[in-house]
Amino acid sequence: MRRREFLQLGIAGSVAVLAGCGTPKGAAYVDGRLTMAVISTYGTGTSTYADVAAVANSITDEAGIRTRIMTSDTAIGRMTPLRSGLATFSRTGDEYIFSFEATNEFLSKEWGPQAVRVVWAPVAPHGLLVRQDSGIQTLADLAGRKVPDVTANPSVNGKIEMALQGAGLTFDDVELVPISYGEQAEGLKAGKLDVLFQQVYGSSLYELESSTPVQWIKMDAGDQTLLNAIQQINPSLTLGPFSGGAGQPEGQTDIGFIYAIPIVTYDKTDDKTVSEFAQAIVDAYPKYKDATKTTGDWSAETAVTTPQQVPFHDGSIAVLKKLDLWSDEAQARQDELLDREKKLNAGWKEVTANASGDELAEAWLTWKDENLD
Repeated sequence: MRRREFLQLGIAGSVAVLAGCGTPKGAAYVDGRLTMAVISTYGTGTSTYADVAAVANSITDEAGIRTRIMTSDTAIGRMTPLRSGLATFSRTGDEYIFSFEATNEFLSKEWGPQAVRVVWAPVAPHGLLVRQDSGIQTLADLAGRKVPDVTANPSVNGKIEMALQGAGLTFDDVELVPISYGEQAEGLKAGKLDVLFQQVYGSSLYELESSTPVQWIKMDAGDQTLLNAIQQINPSLTLGPFSGGAGQPEGQTDIGFIYAIPIVTYDKTDDKTVSEFAQAIVDAYPKYKDATKTTGDWSAETAVTTPQQVPFHDGSIAVLKKLDLWSDEAQARQDELLDREKKLNAGWKEVTANASGDELAEAWLTWKDENLD
């Protein structure tokens, strides 16, 4: 019954889906208490969206906080409502890291380093899916194949690059196919792609499985070459097992990429708003823990509670301290990241005073190499 989470999960009246539009502000309050929040995230066919919708429904029942969901297939599309105030929260890919560091699409004068903060950090498995008749079994078999170049999604493209590097390949060794994140399943079915990268429990993948036999590329959790690529490109990611995904017979386990898909906000969001939202996630857990394959990983015990590459919000830290889940190690890492943020902001001011246009990217990356650990 691995598809039950998508069959059971309706969009209740407490959750409104906003595509390409927003409300005048990303939160509402009654007598000083949070009663409505807007959150941006991936599109409706993804497991990331299904998790957010399930949690949002349960938070409404438990804490009376209604949630409106804005969807976008692109990193900029998820972060822009957050920056503008149309959304208070966002569940993102690695764009929360890229925006904090001012890299990839956020390396522009319009963006620069962003004061992003983690609110809650559940983990989820991701993998590379192929058709069973493709002849692709391992990462090395991707040589010469049609690989997605996901539009405006440096998070996914970076992980595809990492997977290729783990097999001794680069983008030069494959045929890159421009495609949006949400079009990948249809692209694989139609033969436009030979492989896709996605969270393994996305509803679009179960729909694909119903018409096209598929399987996950085999990876070894002890593959040192792949582990070295992970450490170089995305050190907050790990390799781990998953089961019950599209194309997996009952009892089959495969190895995927495990990493946090966090809810984030800006540091300017007041502590009370963040702590109320984070506490609601904790309190509503019994209601949503079995809603999807991955909502079980939203618990305080399994979510990431030590900062990795972006600081946590003070409102979330208050909740973690109350749960006795904020360690000395977490505080030390938090302090390191806040110090890094100060250096990033000072460096950005220095670099942008002397470089612009095509020179900016090279100047910024050079400054980071010379001034940051």
